[in-house]
Amino acid sequence: MSLATSKTEQEYPECKFSDFWVRKMRTFYRQTDAVGNGYLCLDDMIEISTTILDSFPKMNSFNGDSLVKAMIDFWFGFMCSSVDEHHRCNHQLLENDFIENMKRVVNTTFKEKFFESIVTPIFKAADCDEDGLISNLEFKTLMQAFKVIDRDSDTIFKIQDTDRKGKMSLATFRATWANYFFSEDQKIGLKVFGPLVNYKRPEDFGEVGCGPFWEGKMRCMFRRLDISGEGRISCQDFIQIARSLCQRGHLDRKKSNAVMRAILTIWVKYIALDKDGKHFASINEKDFIKNMRALINGEFRHEIDQFGWTFFKAVETSGDGYIQLQEYRNIQEAWGVSREEADGFYKVLDVDKDGRLSSDEYLNAWCDYFLGEDPQSKFRALFGPVITKPPEAR
Repeated sequence: MSLATSKTEQEYPECKFSDFWVRKMRTFYRQTDAVGNGYLCLDDMIEISTTILDSFPKMNSFNGDSLVKAMIDFWFGFMCSSVDEHHRCNHQLLENDFIENMKRVVNTTFKEKFFESIVTPIFKAADCDEDGLISNLEFKTLMQAFKVIDRDSDTIFKIQDTDRKGKMSLATFRATWANYFFSEDQKIGLKVFGPLVNYKRPEDFGEVGCGPFWEGKMRCMFRRLDISGEGRISCQDFIQIARSLCQRGHLDRKKSNAVMRAILTIWVKYIALDKDGKHFASINEKDFIKNMRALINGEFRHEIDQFGWTFFKAVETSGDGYIQLQEYRNIQEAWGVSREEADGFYKVLDVDKDGRLSSDEYLNAWCDYFLGEDPQSKFRALFGPVITKPPEAR
């Protein structure tokens, strides 16, 4: 377990961008994807601000204004700093670009403005009685806006609550967040935003030969998505999948809307779009495979895990950060997989055998599915049995 820390951001040496630090930034990126699009945009900052304001209705208007300004400044001043100023409002920020931007500012402007522009406004938003302290409940409520589950927030709070008074001061809150963004010491690394992302990224795979085995996986995926069975997939198939997920999961309107948004994002951004930016009303199997080939070996390779993350968020409907067995059954049954087959592969994906699928476990399988070419891979059947025989002429 990490040790309590009280160092401010100014007391940490210049960041060298170790693998540990990069993993923390990747995790923060995932947790800040409030809208669930698989990328970051200004809407995420607004959504986080809105969630915090809604969670603390007694917050005075001045602190509310300061909070919103802090989140907007986070986006414009740091997260999206490399983008032309006039395009930051509508920019869609991918993970690698976010990490490079943070590398650019973390030792300079981010460290200089960290306490005054970020930490203080966020802390005061949770300190509604303005006594200079926040409770464990207030800390958990605040961190929920960043999709951190209560158990993880409890752990961090207890580590930092060294005098066991059940309260956290601004100085302690500052040290907690400073440790996350500036420390590279794994022994005292506070995982403020939950377990650190640790799956094999698309950049870690070599060029894919796209041979018969790989094409067989893509055929299988295509046919799962072809709900109508017409030999073409269209937006209608994705709407049907989303509706099935919502119905099987008995989701309320808010969660149903989130699932529909994620599923439609997959169609619009990853399936119906070719490398030249052309959109299709529908797509056949041959063109689907062609587009997937261009995606994984072209300049958009880094979007493979963004694609997977969006899919993960669509399936993970309980909000606990994991795909439970019933959630996995729901998506598999939505495109015709039997419960027995779904349960069997769920056990394959659940590498640590804790009865649930983390984003790491799912994205490890996802990236291997699209970028791996080992016929013996245990993840080869992510969408079902590999179909190596080309489709008959229609």
